[in-house]
Amino acid sequence: MGYTATERELAAYFRGGMTEGVIPGTGVRLTGEVFHSSGSYCMPDGKSAGDIFLSLFRSRELELANRDFLYYILTPRDSAGKGAIILLHGLNERSWNKYMQWGVRLATDTGRPVVLFPFAYHMNRSPRSWIDRHLMVPLVAARTAALPDTRLATFVNVALSTRMSASPQRFMLSGYQTVSDLSALIGSIRSGTHPQLKEGGPVDIFAYSIGALATQVMMLTKPSLLPVDSRVMLFCGGSAFCMMHGTSKLIMDSRAFERLVSYYLEWPVKGQNREDERLLKLMNDTPEGEAFYSMTSLERLKSRQGRPFSHTGGRFRAVTLTGDTVIPPEAVSATLQGADLEIWSPRYTCTHENPFPVLPGEMSVEVDRTFDRLFIAAAAFLS
Repeated sequence: MGYTATERELAAYFRGGMTEGVIPGTGVRLTGEVFHSSGSYCMPDGKSAGDIFLSLFRSRELELANRDFLYYILTPRDSAGKGAIILLHGLNERSWNKYMQWGVRLATDTGRPVVLFPFAYHMNRSPRSWIDRHLMVPLVAARTAALPDTRLATFVNVALSTRMSASPQRFMLSGYQTVSDLSALIGSIRSGTHPQLKEGGPVDIFAYSIGALATQVMMLTKPSLLPVDSRVMLFCGGSAFCMMHGTSKLIMDSRAFERLVSYYLEWPVKGQNREDERLLKLMNDTPEGEAFYSMTSLERLKSRQGRPFSHTGGRFRAVTLTGDTVIPPEAVSATLQGADLEIWSPRYTCTHENPFPVLPGEMSVEVDRTFDRLFIAAAAFLS
């Protein structure tokens, strides 16, 4: 079956949530594994955002969900000793459904386990209430009433938008926690101490969207948080942060993204408050912080790192799509100068958030063809 038909079957199978066991028709087994994050980067409780928004900030449910959670492994037959491919998702994602076929295809075509690992405060590392339409719609109304010029505020993005607007420091802090978690995960796989991947082996990355930014930070950290033999493939990602356009019904509203960009581009020389001071210490005194600072703008990247993605010994590749307005191809190209980058032009209408839409009729053939092309290339690179 092609992508479109398989997507319909997988959507039906996972409609009730992540069902562990062999996925029908694939021979790939889905299992969950518990992770405990040792990082804790709490911010003030968001009172400045207004009482109606307090549930989006500090709470026991929120911090427990982010600290102790399940991540998932897709394991094909005869994969012992092949390490793993870590698949990283996009910003403001709350469900793995979009990525199941991506992961199954990678696992099947490479014969390697694929790890679906959530970013801090994303997926099941966030409260289920954040995607509850009945709970979030009143927050959208309150936010747009307070900020009437806000564009693209939705029940899907209001939680992230409100948190980023109130405390833009959260973006870097949650990223720092995520790359620290990933570093620990990679270490356990490489050493053979991982509960399900005891044979060890190499660890590679397939990163989409904001997952690409996190991967680039890991690459630029000195010493790198990725093993020297790790291969990295980016999809619809790779640009410096300030060149992205994150305003989207599915990601964040205009006021939130404008706040993030202005905060990190107008980086304070001296912290204005305790949270700024804390972030400055991370940014200035940790290799991860310095790497993130480099990725905030193209000018900072060039002045601090030169053209780092052009010297990877064939272990780095990127593919992006024309028509992507969130992370535009020209921004990716400018950031990845000299790297192995391909810009494809699908013969169907798609968006950054949905590069492989389920379409009727003849257009589904074009979607299937592009999906096959991407994952044949990914499998050849990551096998």
